[in-house]
Amino acid sequence: MLAGKEGRGVQKAMEIMVGIGDAQGAEELVKISYAHLMPPDVMFMPYGRQGQWAHDMTHELTQDIKQLKVPCTIEPKFCDMSIAKDLMYPDDIIKEMTEIQGKATDFYEKLGVVPTYTAMPFYYYRGWLGEHVSISESIATLWFNTMFGSRCERDDGVKSLAAAITGYVPKEGAHLDENRHGEVIIRLSDNLNFKNFNDADWDAFSLATSRKCKDKRPVFLGVPTDTPITDMKHLLAVIAVESGLALMHIVGITPEAPTLEAALMGKKPLDEFVIDQNDIDEAYALANTATGSDVDFIMMGCPHLTLRELKEVAEELEGKKVHKDVKFIVTTQKTMFEQAEDLGFVQVIRNAGGIIVPDMCIAFAGTQARGTIATNSIKAVFFYAGFSSDGTRKVRFGSTRECTRSAVSGKWEGRK
Repeated sequence: MLAGKEGRGVQKAMEIMVGIGDAQGAEELVKISYAHLMPPDVMFMPYGRQGQWAHDMTHELTQDIKQLKVPCTIEPKFCDMSIAKDLMYPDDIIKEMTEIQGKATDFYEKLGVVPTYTAMPFYYYRGWLGEHVSISESIATLWFNTMFGSRCERDDGVKSLAAAITGYVPKEGAHLDENRHGEVIIRLSDNLNFKNFNDADWDAFSLATSRKCKDKRPVFLGVPTDTPITDMKHLLAVIAVESGLALMHIVGITPEAPTLEAALMGKKPLDEFVIDQNDIDEAYALANTATGSDVDFIMMGCPHLTLRELKEVAEELEGKKVHKDVKFIVTTQKTMFEQAEDLGFVQVIRNAGGIIVPDMCIAFAGTQARGTIATNSIKAVFFYAGFSSDGTRKVRFGSTRECTRSAVSGKWEGRK
């Protein structure tokens, strides 16, 4: 491949893999069995100068490519064009996005990429203990390492695409045994109970943990082994984007961590932290940057809403109407959307005046919106508050039910 015997695209991809390996001090490449892609012209910014750059770069990398070496899934689309005006995109940008994003999605689907369009590919592809994969999504990287015991680093969109083209990644970081042990211990204080957490509490707990452990791999003690997948999504999503970790251990859940001793792999912990109510309250305060009670947009689905969350939204909206001054937009993955449609949840949301679409990244697409945004995701808060060009966007954070109630009343119904 490096000699160009499989074409210029494969050669370019292998040059990238070798270059990254050299930079990271890797001694060898390792075969992967799966990749989750984040092509920049599909997800990151499919318009303007960056969009054209992304298109040109990926075009060079995919020259002569007819088929990828491993099964692949793909990140959400930047925006669903049917609701781009609702998100305040002007006509000229909508036209650019339609062209660049449309060409990109068509191309990757022709290559055989499974059109999952979600940051939660673990609903489609189950990783296995010790399996090497390439993942270009923060929560998915953490999920495959933590929940499945697969091995992957936090790969970016270019690296994961190159990995899919070649079938290899450098053997470094979390691919190596010596980089998989837990480093700090995380406990919940005795006066708090995971069983009493709502979905927003899991986000707040995750942010509080991330602020304590920083770049050290945490080992969680006391998390119930029957914690629902929706709550695990909220736990992993925030710490994944806040800390930049590829791996953590949840004792009794992580395949490599049946016990604390197994998670530490014979090493002494560097520290131990107890998360109490003050830590949770501080996390909520950090995530709520708005001060007034009015809300203009309520956007949920970062990562995509699960069936449980869609059910909660439908229950809160049944027989009601979204306030005339509020745009209520929720996103999910296609499979969840179809199941929610069968169960009547989609119709309830639409009858109430809400907008629900599959396959879209509500975090990136929502950064164009102006006014106060409410969301059930601290991960989304980072995008909405941090990607404001004028620094004035305000955000409210609360549970799925609190956000939905706010859509009806037009006033914030969560923590003040």
